[in-house]
Amino acid sequence: MSTKDEKDEKESDFEDHIRKIISKKIIAGKKHFTMFKNKDVVDIIICRNIFVPKIFFIEVKHYSETKGRIGFGKGDGGGLQPEILKSVLKNGAKYFDNNLIWVFKREHDENYYVLKCKDCLKYIAADTIGEKQNNFKKSLFDNEQPMSEENFLEYIENWLLDVDENNQ
Repeated sequence: MSTKDEKDEKESDFEDHIRKIISKKIIAGKKHFTMFKNKDVVDIIICRNIFVPKIFFIEVKHYSETKGRIGFGKGDGGGLQPEILKSVLKNGAKYFDNNLIWVFKREHDENYYVLKCKDCLKYIAADTIGEKQNNFKKSLFDNEQPMSEENFLEYIENWLLDVDENNQ
């Protein structure tokens, strides 16, 4: 069984990688985008300051066999991640479904798996978000469309530049 530090290191390494490739390959030289370093709300926050100004949120999850799960929120069921997913489940919370994506990766797999909040709901372990350790089912890797890093970056760039005011 891995320690908490080993688990956090793999997920934080993946988060660092996501930040780095978005910074270098999408945001570099574009002063109208800002990526914040602090992560009190979600893992990655990007602000767009052109077209229709908008804030984008990215939550990063990494699965490893030693960890055996894809957790979200705090161990007691609290935290912003479960709250956001509950709001999408209960009332649609369109803002988060349009402006927050979840990026999943598993070890020994070069692909990325990108889901919106409503798609994440299909993979809630025990089909409930509660006062417990909340997890995603690893079956998402079998059921969702994998993306190469190149396709992932194209997806992110299109998402950041989408100016459809109905999709706010």
